[in-house]
Amino acid sequence: MPDPAVQTIRIASRTSRRGLYQTLRLKIFGRRRRLLVHRGYQVRTALRSVAGTSVLVALLIFVLHQVNVEASKDLQQMAPFMLPGLQQWDRITLLSLVLGGFVFLGGVFLLELMETHRTAGALHNLRRRLEEIRRGRFTTQLKLRRHDNFPELEETFNEAAASLRVRAEGEVASLGRLSAHVRELLREQDQGNPARSRALAEVLLQSLEEMRCRKSELLEP
Repeated sequence: MPDPAVQTIRIASRTSRRGLYQTLRLKIFGRRRRLLVHRGYQVRTALRSVAGTSVLVALLIFVLHQVNVEASKDLQQMAPFMLPGLQQWDRITLLSLVLGGFVFLGGVFLLELMETHRTAGALHNLRRRLEEIRRGRFTTQLKLRRHDNFPELEETFNEAAASLRVRAEGEVASLGRLSAHVRELLREQDQGNPARSRALAEVLLQSLEEMRCRKSELLEP
């Protein structure tokens, strides 16, 4: 029968490892679970970085290989009996350099994906919030992760959304006043008061004209 104390320790250990993994994931990727937010942009950028770095890596491998070959030639002249071992060592060294270069380029590719994730994630979040604005949801808020690039977008977008929200609230209040004017106008007409009805109609017309002017200002270049 398993010891309850041992089971408790194992459960606590697994929980600790899971907590450490989640902490590292949040530190690296933030709260988004996908590394590829915008696949095309991120992969293209990473491949360009790898292509540029690969030239330097290939040059470094070539230089190190030539240095190793020259050192082997010097050893062969001093000890010809070491020729087979030196040739094998040259092949192993070259293979190690090539494999190390591929590992390094793979790390560059991954790091570039992680870096572009900070940009693509921010733009993806911004696009979703703009879609909400387009649907008329002026209460939306943009909240970027702590390590996202372009953090100034958050304040700028939220200020613009707040301005639209205030404008929309003002339009709603204006429509409420116009509705009240119409109800009062209809009531005066029912009571047979043409003078009062005409005055209310003029006020209503003036309010509509002011609203039209405000809307026209929005269309000015």
